[in-house]
Order: sequence, then C-alpha cells, then structure tokens
Amino acid sequence: MIIKKIFIAVSLSVIFMSNSALAVIGPIIITLNPTKLSSNYFNDVDTFAPFSSEVYTQEDIKNSKATNIYDFLSQNTSLSLAPSSGNRFSKKIAARGYGLTIGSHNLVVMLNGRRLNNIDTSGPAISEVNINDIERVEITKGSGSVIYGDSAMAGVVHLYTKGNFETRISTISGNYGLVQTSASVGINEEKINLNLSMDSLKHGGYHVAAPDGNKDKGEQTKSTISATYLTDNGTELSFDLSRDNSDTRYPSYLTDAQFEADPRQNGTGYNYTFREAESSTTNLKINRKLGDNFEFTTNRSSTDRESQNTYWYSSGTVDKYKYDYKSNDYLLTYNNGNIKIDSGINLFDGKRTIVSTTATSRNTTSKENLGLFSQLQYSQNNSIFTIGARKEKVDYEYNPESGSKLSGEYDLNAFDIGVNSSLNPNTSIFTNYNHAFQAPLIDRFFIANSWPLTGQKFNGFIKPSKSRTFNIGLNHLTENSKTKVTLYRSNVRDEMFLCKAASASDCGTYGDNLNLDKSHKQGLELQNKYIFSPKWSTDLNYAYTIAKIDEDDKGSGALNGKTNPMTSKHNISASVIYSFNDNANMMLTQKYRSKAFAEEDYANAFSKKQKEYNSTNFNFSYSPNEDLKFNFDVENLFKNTYGTRLRDNVIYPGNSTRNIKAGLTYRF
Repeated sequence: MIIKKIFIAVSLSVIFMSNSALAVIGPIIITLNPTKLSSNYFNDVDTFAPFSSEVYTQEDIKNSKATNIYDFLSQNTSLSLAPSSGNRFSKKIAARGYGLTIGSHNLVVMLNGRRLNNIDTSGPAISEVNINDIERVEITKGSGSVIYGDSAMAGVVHLYTKGNFETRISTISGNYGLVQTSASVGINEEKINLNLSMDSLKHGGYHVAAPDGNKDKGEQTKSTISATYLTDNGTELSFDLSRDNSDTRYPSYLTDAQFEADPRQNGTGYNYTFREAESSTTNLKINRKLGDNFEFTTNRSSTDRESQNTYWYSSGTVDKYKYDYKSNDYLLTYNNGNIKIDSGINLFDGKRTIVSTTATSRNTTSKENLGLFSQLQYSQNNSIFTIGARKEKVDYEYNPESGSKLSGEYDLNAFDIGVNSSLNPNTSIFTNYNHAFQAPLIDRFFIANSWPLTGQKFNGFIKPSKSRTFNIGLNHLTENSKTKVTLYRSNVRDEMFLCKAASASDCGTYGDNLNLDKSHKQGLELQNKYIFSPKWSTDLNYAYTIAKIDEDDKGSGALNGKTNPMTSKHNISASVIYSFNDNANMMLTQKYRSKAFAEEDYANAFSKKQKEYNSTNFNFSYSPNEDLKFNFDVENLFKNTYGTRLRDNVIYPGNSTRNIKAGLTYRF
C-alpha cells in the first residue's frame, strides 16, 4: 500500500508539471489543421490518424440499418464476431490474427471511458449497449496501448453514447421466439439531461429440447438511469446507474454425424449448460475546463457481478462466482491547436470469489492495475506526429479457503510512435510502431480438477504477453469513395494459450495455461466504401491474416511453425445498398470467413478443420418521417450451417437456420 501511494504521488507530480517538462518525459498526442481531404459523403476523421483506425458516426450507424451493436460491428467493420458457444448475448470478438478463441482477451472495449473487459475469460458485455444510444464508434488497430494499457495488443474499440437523451420506444419480433423491446424517456434542458431506459431481449432457442425439456433459450434485461449536469463554471458532471440480468442456456455439443444429420438436434453429451448472471454498475464522470488550454477529467466506476454456471450431464455441477470491479481514471489534457498532451493515471482493482462444489475450488483471486501514461500529438502543415509511453504495475493475489496465500507482480511498459502525412487533398499515408502487453486474466491460473467439471484448482502464475507491432497504410478519399489499406506485422512473446492437445508432447500437460515463446501475426486490411449514384452504394471490408507460432519449447517442439487455431486467412464483409428514395432502402450483406484449425488444435494435428463461415443477410428499412422507422431483417438467408469445432468429432452448433425479424422504432 505504501509503494502504491508513493507511485500515485509521483504520477500526480508528473501530470501537473509544465507542458515543457511533459514534452521531455514522454507520451504524446496530436491534433491537426491540415488541408481537409475531399468528400461530399464521408467523414474524414480517421484519415488523419497516425495509426490504423476506423471511425463511424451516428449517421453511419443509422445508414447501416443494424438493429443491435453486434450486427453493426460484424457487418460494417473489420472486426470478426461469432456466437460464444451459442450464446446470443455474448459474442466472441477478434482482430489482427488473435483468433475467435482468445480475440476478446487482446482487444480492449470501452464505453464512454469505462472498460467493459472482465478479469476472467468471458468476453466484454457489449450487448449491454443499445444501438439507438450510440453516437460514435472508434476502432484503433495495432495501437492504443499507451492510453488504454492492459490487453490492447490487437487494439481498442471505443463506444460513445449520445449527449442528448431520446424519448423512444422500439420493438422487434422474430422467429424462434425472439422478442426485443426497448423504451427510453429523456429530458433535455439547458443545464441538465436525464434519462431512464429499459431493454429486454428474449429468445426461445434454435435447438430441440433436451430429454429433460430444457432448451437453448435465453433472456436478458437491462435498466439504466443517466444524468448530466453543467455547472455555472463549466464543469460537466455525468452519472450512470445500470443493472443487467441474463439467463442463457447453451446447446450440447454434437458429433460430426449428428451435426450433418440435423445441426438443431440436442447432443448426447451434456443435455444443456446454462448461466445466470446479474450485475450492477455505477459510473461518475467529472470534466472541467482549466483555462483556455487545459482540461481535467476524472472517471470512477464500480461494478458488482454474480454468476452461476450449471454444467448438466448425469447430474448438475454448479460453480458460483462473485466479481467486484473498481476503477479510477484521471486525465489532464493540454491543447493549443497544434499541440495536444494527454497525461493520466489509471487505477483498477478486480476481484473474483468462487464458491464451487469442491472445497479445493473455493478461493478469492484479485488483479490490481496501476498505470501512468503520457501522450503527445503535434500537427504542422499537412502532417500529424504522435508519441507516447506508459508504465504499468500489475499485482495478483490468490487466497484459497484452505492453504497458503500466493501473490505475483509484473512491471510492464507500452510505447507508441506514429505519423500521418497528407500527400494531396485526396490522399494521406500513415505509419505506426507500438509496444503493447496483456497481463494474464485470472482464469489463466486455474485448471479443472477433473472431467466432467468438478471445480477448479490453482496451477500457478504465467507470464504476461508482449507485442511489437508495425503498421503502414494509405487513405484515399474522393467525392464518391473512401478507401483505407493497411499492412501490419506483430511479433509476440509469451502469447498465452490453453493446452488441449491430444498428446502431452505437443505442448505439455492437457488443460494447462501456458506461454508460447515466440509467435507473429501479419496481414493486409482493405476497406472501401463507394457511392455509384444517389441510389446505389457498396461497402467492403477484407482482411488477409497469417498467424503463426514461431517457437515453443514446452513440449517436443511440435508447435513450432504451426498456425494459430480459429484464425481464418480470409475474412470478408461485403454489402450492396439500394435507396428507393429518402425514406426507404434495402441492403444485402455477405459475410465470409475461410477455413481454420479447430479451437483446440494448436498442433494442427486434427483430421478436420473448422468449417468456413457463410452468411447472407438482407435488410429493408422504411422511415415515413424522422420519428418512425420500420425494419425487416433476414439473417443467413440460405440457411448455411455453422458450428464451432473444438476437436475431432466435437462441434458446438451455431447459426444453422434462417432468422427473420421485424421491428419498429418511434421517437417522441
């Protein structure tokens, strides 16, 4: 505790130094006044970034016709998404070759400055966010570790909600018992904004009921109270209180024969697995101008979450988890037009308490992060330059119900430097070099006691992962088109993975969380939006990815030169949009991921691969006026079957049917 206080004191002293001192010691950002790129239709915010980025405005989100945030990210961005073992409320999300198995562990997701990532291996709860509330989506790839720290190896997804609250009601109904409702009441005055919203989502399940009558159904509800207040001296106070409840039931795995015969049937292994979770979050944000050039922001967040997982085979096994997250962030910004300096402190305390069926599994494990960063941006003529650095200390503590308390600590560093230069009014180039890290999630320290699951046991601390990423790219913006091309290479040391190889010689003991000595990711990313006429337009996202294990000495060297599992070489999302008039349009989208190695196949030794993913999606939208909107959607138009292959003869079924839904939204 004394060391922590000293660290905070030193950090604060650095933050409040003069801007000349900050320029000497470190990190950096940039703001620009270059010649604007030419376009009548597209925003050009991301074309000036000194790193690979995507920015989507409220208008972009509206034009996408997406009815939820997952659909928007999947169909309109370069990210890869897939259901998590059939869970429609928590999808896997990945970028830059980390694969759908561990992609969300290497990608930070932020909501208005609040981190949504968990300290366990469950993905960020993006489904909490109603798409009607989102004002802007920013995606940073291969950068962002200076500001956001731990786990930003692939990048950062930042969601921003609207400042003014809406009064609206929306409802969506679909096949398989889909019912989604949302209601919001907003009050917007000169100095105060208030909002109360409620969201509910229910799904009856795709698969046939298990012998005991249970299905893969699910439901989720969320209620939120938000308020902002602007004081007479210009200080802005924001407060959010939200509560989320979910009950999700997962289908059983299938054999190859079962999947080919009927992917909607219930398997003969587990009859079902279900998870019940509830969480409450409070967030307080204060923003104040300090003169003409300085701005101070502090953000305090607290989350309490409880979950219960039931694994059902011949009898039920129950694991209960309690989580407690607290974060405190402090940011001081200096901006004089051409120079911008962001310096701050991030404090995070996360704790997981598990109560399981076995006494050896009952424990409390905590993760505590303390980060100090500074970043400078400088713009001159038609160029932007950015440089920044971060120092982070991560402490772990394992406290079992019986046995000795154990602890571990790591000192980690991040660094980022980049430049963007406009060649002409239509073209800019950028390059970026980044050091990033991922401290282990606490689940990485545990393995199952036995199989079937009967709890967990502590298996020791493992090393953080570290990456060095180089990006180079080009932006081209014209009156009718927007194009971005990026080449990248990321070298990773101690990449974390779960050994589930068939042979111990492949990576060690089955079920161990281990580190790969050396690995790399490299690829090409292409984005293009093109407007042919006022009626016709297209949207293309393509990613070519290579993800390889270079060296691993844990076993016999069987992993050397192998390809990371669940990493597709080709990822494509292509859309054609037709506008009948200002009020009605339709969109046809094709999603494709090429074959990959199965989720547990680090040795590339299984006889069967993960099947390619194909989904053709259709949307029709009609808005007779600004307040009323009708939507009709068809997902997986041609009923392509898809499941997540774990290993030979084990498949968890995913989207294998046509999904139809219709809805309306009315704004008062």
